[in-house]
Amino acid sequence: MTERTSPPHSRLLATLCGLTVVALVAATAVTWRQSEQLQRLADAEAASHKQLEDIYAEITRIRLEQRSDQKGPEGLLAKLRAYAPMLVSARTTAPDYKNAQEEMEAILRAFETMGHDAWPFIRGRIGELKADKNFDELKWLLEAAVRVDPKAGSELLKQVLQGTLLPSARLRWLAADRLIAHDKPLAQQLLRQILETESARGVNLERAAAYNLPIPDQTAGSASGFFNFVVHYIRSEDPKMEDTLLMVIGRTEHDSPTLKECVEELGRIKSQKAIEPIERLFKNPPGRVEDPIFLNKCLDALDSIQGAAAVPFFEEALKAASTESVAKHANALLAKYR
Repeated sequence: MTERTSPPHSRLLATLCGLTVVALVAATAVTWRQSEQLQRLADAEAASHKQLEDIYAEITRIRLEQRSDQKGPEGLLAKLRAYAPMLVSARTTAPDYKNAQEEMEAILRAFETMGHDAWPFIRGRIGELKADKNFDELKWLLEAAVRVDPKAGSELLKQVLQGTLLPSARLRWLAADRLIAHDKPLAQQLLRQILETESARGVNLERAAAYNLPIPDQTAGSASGFFNFVVHYIRSEDPKMEDTLLMVIGRTEHDSPTLKECVEELGRIKSQKAIEPIERLFKNPPGRVEDPIFLNKCLDALDSIQGAAAVPFFEEALKAASTESVAKHANALLAKYR
């Protein structure tokens, strides 16, 4: 039999393919080595940066102590107490305000350097203060607490947000803000629970019991500012955002500002599930009060979600409008699709 041989061009192609594979393997190895080297350099740079931050913080602490009659945590607490009012007073000049900001950040950095050793002093001072009288100082003490001991500090913020420690609506919103920055998953969970169990009317005891949640102090509620919990909840970027907001707009106990925040966000995320609930809210606004701002927000949300598909509803809204503001708004939305 005659031995069959591959054509020259086939052998050449096979050789080129083999060389290509070898080259790719070599290139991959080089790329992997380069990536490993880059990672080591990045880790070394991060470590160096941390060391420099620690050194800078220690120098800052020493500088602050040299300018104070008191040393250690007591000295820092005294300085925090002195600068806190300057950051909210209208009488503070711009240069003094900037200086106070820099000093407060230096104080927090120094506390952070001390770590857990400063915790008893901070916690002790917090225990001496009242939510309604010492908000400005408490604001910075809570920040210092979460910096010196993230775990214990987050637990402290949790109690404040739940309304069981230092009961105050204003402090609860502050705690929400700080938790979003320091422990977002915990902030998401707690704010979701607040929306599930509370309203501008107060806490629903049956729902709180069903979730096995602590009952907030009565002074921790807010009859006129409950919508702030929605604002912070939206900022928390909770994965269950859509369902939670749909739950809120489906309950009759919520006031207009609270529902408005929910409607705006549902429109922004283009929630298809929200179309019918928002239409019902437009036809039956909270308290049966035809607030033009609220009604126009509903129309805007429907426009954001549906686009031209909302035209029939806009036409119906135009015919039924009892105020000039709503009629003009509905007409302006219709003009977009004519």
